[in-house]
Amino acid sequence: MKELISKLVDQAGIEEKVAEKVVGLVKEFLEDKLPAPIAGQVTKLLSGMDDDKKDGMMDMAKGLFGK
Repeated sequence: MKELISKLVDQAGIEEKVAEKVVGLVKEFLEDKLPAPIAGQVTKLLSGMDDDKKDGMMDMAKGLFGK
C-alpha cells in the first residue's frame, strides 16, 4: 500500500494522510463489493505492496483475473 500511497502523493499532489485514507476507503469498498475470492486477492495485492517483491505482486494480480 505504501507504493500506491506514494504515487498518490507524488502524482495527485495530495497529502500523505489523505492518500492513506483514500487507499483505505477504496480497499474497503472493493472488499465489500467484490465476491469474496476476488476481494481476498485485492487484500493480498494491497498488503503485498508493502513488500518489495514485484514478482509476487504480479502473480497476485494475475490471480485476480484467473490467469
